[in-house]
Amino acid sequence: MRVNVINLSVPHYNLGAAKLAAWLRSQGWTVVEQGLGEADLVCLSAIFSWDLPKGVRIVAHYDGRAEIWAGGPGFHHMAEWWKEQTGITAHIGLDWRFERHRGDYRMCFAARGCPWDCHFCGVTKWEGKEYTLDWDFEPAPILCDNNLTDEPVDFQEHIVRRYQERGVRLLDANSGFEPRNFTEETYRRWKALLRGPWRFAYDYLPERSAALRVLRILRDEPSKKKRVYVLIGNEPFEACLQRATEVIENGGEPYCQPFLPKTALDRHDFVIRYDWTRDKLVHFARYFNRHLNKYSTLEEYRCATKQPFAMLS
Repeated sequence: MRVNVINLSVPHYNLGAAKLAAWLRSQGWTVVEQGLGEADLVCLSAIFSWDLPKGVRIVAHYDGRAEIWAGGPGFHHMAEWWKEQTGITAHIGLDWRFERHRGDYRMCFAARGCPWDCHFCGVTKWEGKEYTLDWDFEPAPILCDNNLTDEPVDFQEHIVRRYQERGVRLLDANSGFEPRNFTEETYRRWKALLRGPWRFAYDYLPERSAALRVLRILRDEPSKKKRVYVLIGNEPFEACLQRATEVIENGGEPYCQPFLPKTALDRHDFVIRYDWTRDKLVHFARYFNRHLNKYSTLEEYRCATKQPFAMLS
């Protein structure tokens, strides 16, 4: 029995697809990853909603010649659309058949869940508000837990010990820490382990005091190791500019992310609100994410013939 496991979100690494492929092999399947040849079963996994149109084309390619499974976070808010396009019901939520299938992966989760339920984020809907702790997790170079700071302290300490005991270097905690309860103690706990940047978010001006407090705690870290996610387009231009500028002024590096709807069918299908335009969102993110602030002011920024922020002068 042959199965094709297809990560619709390439080139991004897809942990769910990797675990599914490993689990299917353990069940006796012959697994081909990213192949479109003849198969008894085709499994489609998407991290992002804008990857789903590729999946529709793949379903049409097989035209009933194989059983189709579909799942992953990209399907969560698109389940009805997907059913209308393909006639197939996607699996929504974590798939516990292989969620904890052990293997050699680039990423891992020690816990699932997040209590905050931010309106622009789908994690709580996908994983739940209550933490599901995996005390036997296998460490990997990238830890994906969605809110490390809110996990029980004894479990955070368990994660650190397990990495140290296994001799695995933690290169990145890519979903980061929650500023609201990040303390000096949090910093000391993770400092011994984390080799990559300290990641956290400054998404709205009301979060200002918490975000700046974290930057003060991290004052001895080099700027390149203080990566602050800055959501843009969700507040007026001046408010977003203030947040990005304050990150730099307080020794961090902003990583600007335009506000996207959870049902976006294109990665540039931004939510356009307040005084933003699509061009402003694209170039604002480009200016800060490529660290062009080190070489020119935002007013002076130019891309080809465009100078989208000249009005600031």
